[in-house]
Amino acid sequence: MKILILQVTILDEGSPYHQQKVDILLENGIIKNIQSKIEKTNDFEIHNFEGCYLSVGFCDLITQIGEPGFEYRDDVESVAKSAIFGGFTTICALPNNHPITQNKSDVEFILNRAKSTAIHILPFAALTKDFNGKSPTEMMDLNKAGAIGFTDIPHNIKDNGVLLRALQYTQQFGGVVFALPFDKNLVHDGQVNESIVSVKLGFRGIPEISEYLAVYQSIEILKYAGGKLHLTGISSEDSIKLIAQAKKDGLNITASCFVHHLISTEESVATYNSNFKVFPPLKNDKTRLALIEAVKNKTIDVISTQHTPLDSEVKNLEFEYADYGMIGMETALGLLLKYTDIPLEILIDTLSYSPRKIINRQLTIENDKIGEFTIFNPSEEWNFEEQNIQSKSKNSPYIGKALKGKVKAIFNKGVLTQIQ
Repeated sequence: MKILILQVTILDEGSPYHQQKVDILLENGIIKNIQSKIEKTNDFEIHNFEGCYLSVGFCDLITQIGEPGFEYRDDVESVAKSAIFGGFTTICALPNNHPITQNKSDVEFILNRAKSTAIHILPFAALTKDFNGKSPTEMMDLNKAGAIGFTDIPHNIKDNGVLLRALQYTQQFGGVVFALPFDKNLVHDGQVNESIVSVKLGFRGIPEISEYLAVYQSIEILKYAGGKLHLTGISSEDSIKLIAQAKKDGLNITASCFVHHLISTEESVATYNSNFKVFPPLKNDKTRLALIEAVKNKTIDVISTQHTPLDSEVKNLEFEYADYGMIGMETALGLLLKYTDIPLEILIDTLSYSPRKIINRQLTIENDKIGEFTIFNPSEEWNFEEQNIQSKSKNSPYIGKALKGKVKAIFNKGVLTQIQ
């Protein structure tokens, strides 16, 4: 099948066609021709995307897929639909399934289930067996089986000795350790950010030092052990400063924040809407703006969705009893373009190119390369409604929200999938 995509502006700093408005001809999933105008023939399947941009497919590093074990929240098929609607052609699946993704057959199960979808689902493997924080998994074998990285998310890395050994061991095959930095002893049974807001609401607060100490210790261990470390869910100004210095010192460290920390603040929890209950908790507006600035100056490399589908039995409860998490892939682009001032090129980099570099899945838009694209209109205004949700779960606080920027299609695995 020959597919001709008309009049898109390419956003890819690594491509010779960056910022050019072009036609793109694809055959069997491969880019065959890129020109300002390609003459049409009868054997082309033609799609006109005048006014749209085309980038390498978005890639989400932090996604809960639900399968196996929690298929009633999301399964591979429904999470793929959520990804497509949001423009994500590749997602990385956290290992907190049932069973936990911690052996070769677990990894292979997810890879095989993903083959029938229009996206790539790349599984993480657990860093420690049963998330016990003590006994490392067989990381070499898991890497060979296709594990994209190693993490105990949503748990912290409980033992610094385990982190040290993991960083040393993964150097043998260029692996990446992913960590959600927090000190569990300081979080305890906190519900929201520790501040005047938590006092007014009567909720136990989570102090920012919980994150700061974990980031500090992780950086010091990385400095000693070497290796490649990604810190996810960064949500404090002090953490940003530590990461910026670590990068200046030449450490192999990358960082990400979540979409909702760039959009919403702790004031949102005053509505007692449990869909705003996330971990790390939402912070104040000063911190939100500091995170946006860190994305702009590339101290923070990646924006992730932390897509966490949850059923009503654990989410539609009184705030203090509800589980942490919200779904997020469908709304990522629209929220970020509407409610932040992150320049378009930087924003697309954080959603596509930078996450791919971290997991060594880089792509570029040029002739004779595999086509894996996201096509979107950054100016299109729309409202996010419950009917737009592709996930089985509906735990989004942004239903009814005005958004800007609409994904129009993805191209992956040789197929163009248009979004209605």
